[in-house]
Amino acid sequence: MMVEGLEEQQEPLIRIDRERCIGCGECIDICPQSRDTEFPVFERGEDGRPQVVNEDSCIGCLSCEQDCRADAIRVEVEDRDDRYGPPDQRAEIKCRAMF
Repeated sequence: MMVEGLEEQQEPLIRIDRERCIGCGECIDICPQSRDTEFPVFERGEDGRPQVVNEDSCIGCLSCEQDCRADAIRVEVEDRDDRYGPPDQRAEIKCRAMF
């Protein structure tokens, strides 16, 4: 149910390209919602590689996407409204969020 005057918030979709992922775990380490939280966004899977376990915990800071050395992570919005802007602007958004 939507409250009048408030837009429904879209949830991010986090995609890990398993072919590109090198299993370094940087996404787990950098994610503020995966460190010492009850419902972490990322955890190591049985194969030792990061996997998304609680996508609803994602705050959309783009840390995982920005810091992935293999360029294997994309954070998107369900209906492709792309509230985070085009990929070339994501680094700027990330910098503004951190400083």
